[in-house]
Order: sequence, then structure tokens, then C-alpha cells
Amino acid sequence: MATAASLAVPAWCPTSGDRHGVHWADGSISERDPGRPTIELPRGAFAVPGLIDGHLHLILGGLGLEMLDLGSCTSRAEVECLVRARHATLGPDRWLIAQGWNEDRWGGEQPTAAWFDGLDGRPVVAWRMDHHACVVSTSVLSRLDLSSTPEGGEIVRDAGGTPTGLLREAAAWHIAKPEIPAPSMDVRRMALDAAVRHLHALGVTGVGSMEYGLDLEHVIAPRRHDLPLRMAVTLLDRDWPLDVTPGVIFEGTDRLWVVGYKSFIDGTLGSRTARMHEPYADEPSTSGLWTELAADGLLREWAEHVLANGLSPSMHAIGDAALTAALDALERDERRAGRIEHAQTARPEDIARCAGRIVSMQPLHKADDAPNAPSRLGASRMERFFRFRDFASAGARLVFGSDWPIVTCCPIAGMRAAITGIDRNGAVVAPDQSLTPIEALHAYTIEAAKALRFPGGCGTLQAGAPADITVLDRDPRTADWVHAPPRVLMTIIGGEIVHRAT
Repeated sequence: MATAASLAVPAWCPTSGDRHGVHWADGSISERDPGRPTIELPRGAFAVPGLIDGHLHLILGGLGLEMLDLGSCTSRAEVECLVRARHATLGPDRWLIAQGWNEDRWGGEQPTAAWFDGLDGRPVVAWRMDHHACVVSTSVLSRLDLSSTPEGGEIVRDAGGTPTGLLREAAAWHIAKPEIPAPSMDVRRMALDAAVRHLHALGVTGVGSMEYGLDLEHVIAPRRHDLPLRMAVTLLDRDWPLDVTPGVIFEGTDRLWVVGYKSFIDGTLGSRTARMHEPYADEPSTSGLWTELAADGLLREWAEHVLANGLSPSMHAIGDAALTAALDALERDERRAGRIEHAQTARPEDIARCAGRIVSMQPLHKADDAPNAPSRLGASRMERFFRFRDFASAGARLVFGSDWPIVTCCPIAGMRAAITGIDRNGAVVAPDQSLTPIEALHAYTIEAAKALRFPGGCGTLQAGAPADITVLDRDPRTADWVHAPPRVLMTIIGGEIVHRAT
């Protein structure tokens, strides 16, 4: 019987015989010792290092578990039907908050406030699936100050100049969001617990989470000694000048620490707000938007300020021009500590510039965006779309995550997308960019652990490493990832079983 200590790092737990053993002492993997606890796994089970989601929004994801989900809607009628049904369940003073709509699933018609007429004036806010745009009801629209448009945002108007109820990027964040009643701290704490349970069931033992300082202080930090998963926080607070005090003085533990700060350079491909070097093929009047610090010309100064304080600047860059801007801002990042988030489109010359750099990508975003990418980019630019293989070949440090609640935080689903290239419609897109199961596993384990500064040994199954282990029902190296991907049987964190499949 092979022990965890005999593994070739950083792969997985190869086993032999009828039953497989995983052994630990004091929360760490160790040589087998008859006097220490042992877990016996069923025939065929396969242990891998605990899976790490390199990019999600933990509290927002937990809150999203209770939101109305419009992700399955393929028509205006379906959206209106689900909204009316939820409306009927709510008290008279409650706001109806929804998420997940995608106009590309019903032919491109943009939703408007009129979609929510007939709800007795109930305030409704429905976030697009990427959370970079929202549509609000007339009752909400009447509360908003629409006299000016914030830099990096758009208030969508009809031909007569009247706001339709749709707001994009900074307009959604800075005009609509402040009017939405904020969940109480108790609700946020419950959302944290719900999110953690959800992740455990999916085999996730650690996350890189994007959070605001207020939530870190009041919701997450009080749990830092008993948090039931490992959590590297990237703070979303980015007002300039940036106060890095919370990240610098925060007292972390081996379960919770601050790794850096995040800035948004652009928007999303689906909303045509990702910043491109050339105009969109299906909307030649725009090349997308620069947002926030990038729009103000402060991105490099911000990144260097974060680096100077020993933290990691994390930059949202989906368009190819945004990736160029992120790389320019990191020119003095000699330690390669900065992180480029998403990198959905990239010119060959910028892929080469990513050698040694952390490129944090979300395979399920490829599955979601692929059906509409040809219309957005045009055939000539599809060679820039989700270049997993090219980044890896250039020496980039690939880290995978989900961006939950934008898409599911199931790492098995993410691995399947990276390995097979299958999009949400079942088509195989850019198979030359697909990865092997080993490469995808590394992006969800050891590479994520290193990039997010997890405790030593995390992401591996070597002797002395924290015993964070995900147990699958089959060998991921030989599994049929198209038809029968592995299933999570057990999740172990620090030697404690936190989930066991029924």
C-alpha cells in the first residue's frame, strides 16, 4: 500500500491493492504509523492534493445561493416568469435581487425596466451573469441620480435619450449598487458558512477570494483561527490614494491571510466592455472601456504601491488591450508577484511577456463566452481567445479558478472545460489550446497554492505538508473527461474530513 509520503510531488496519491490509505499526524501528511489515524478509501478511489479555487468571491457567492438565478433563461418570457414567481413569495418591502441573465441566450435583446412592469412597484435589480451590468425596475430607476455618467461606465438610453434601466460597468457599481439595501452582517456571516459548505461538497479545500475590507474585518477575520477552509484574501478596496493598512497589519493564520489588492482595468467580453486593441467586430463603434485606475492613468502607480508593501497587485484584464496595460504596469515587478486575472484575449507578443508571471484564468469562462466570441472578435482574432496552451508554453504560471458566483465553483467542471475545450453548447473550441489532466490539476493545486502564498506544502501530498486532500472516485489521469469526469467522494482539510459523499 502506497503512503502519502511516497508520492511524487506535486501530482497525486497513486495507490495499489484493494484499498488505499491516506495517513496524517497533527494535521500533516506523514509516513505511515500504526499508532496514528488512517482513512481507508474504497476500491478505485484516488486522492489528489486539495483543490484550490484561485479566484472567487466567497461572500458574494454565498449570498448568491439565495438570489433568483436567471442563468437558465433563453427568452424574455422565461425571465419574466421566474421574476413573477419570486415576486409572489416576497414580503411587500423586500427588494427582488436576481443574477445570471445573458442576452446572448435569447438572441441579443437587451433587458429593460419594462420587463419588470406589473410587480406592484417592487424594486428589482437583475445582474448580468458577469456582474458587470445590471438592469433595474422603473421603481429603482426613479431613485437613481442619472444626471452624469461615471468614468468607465454607461447608462444605456433609448433613441429618445431616456434611460432604459440597463447600466454597465461603473454606472452599475457606483449608481445602482449604493441604492440596493446591503445585507446585514449576520446575513453575510450565514452566507460565509453556506459558501464554505458548498465548496466542501465540490472538493475545494482552499480559495483565493476577492473581498472588501469591511467584510474582512467584520465577517471573515473573526473566524481566522477556525475557518473551515484556507482562504487567501485579495482586497477589493481600491480608492486612490490606496490605504494598504488592512493588508499590511492584518494578523493572518494558516487558515486566513491577505495576499494583495485588486484593480479592474476593463469590463467583459459578453458586455463588449472588455478593452480591445481594435473595435468589436459586431459593434465597430466601440473598443470597450477603460475602468477605474486604468481610466485615470494611475494603474502603474497603484501596482507599484501594492508591490512596495509586500503584497500582490491583482488586475482584471479580459481584453487584449487590458492585458497589455497590465503587463506595462508590472514592468518593475521583478519578483513576478503581480497577478493577471482572466487574460481571455491576448496578442502573441503579450503572451511571450507573461513568462514567469502569474496568469489566473477561469476555464468555464471560455465555455460560456466561446459561442459568442466569433461575433465579438471576428474570425481573425479568435486566435487570441483563451490561449491556455500558449501561455503554458511561454512559461506563464497558470492558476485556475471560477470567479464564482459568475459561474459554478466546481473545479471538476473547470478541469473538464480546460481539458476538453467543450463550450456550454457542446462544441469543442480551440482544441489545440486544451491541457492535459495533469496540467489542469496543477493549475488547481500547486500553482494556485504558490501564487496565493498558501502555507508551505499546500497543493502537494508530500510528507509534512498540511493534509488537505480531495478524494475522487477515479483516476483523473485516465478518466473520460467528456462523458464521465471524476466525482468527489471526500474532502479533507488539515486532516479533518469536512465532506463525505453519501
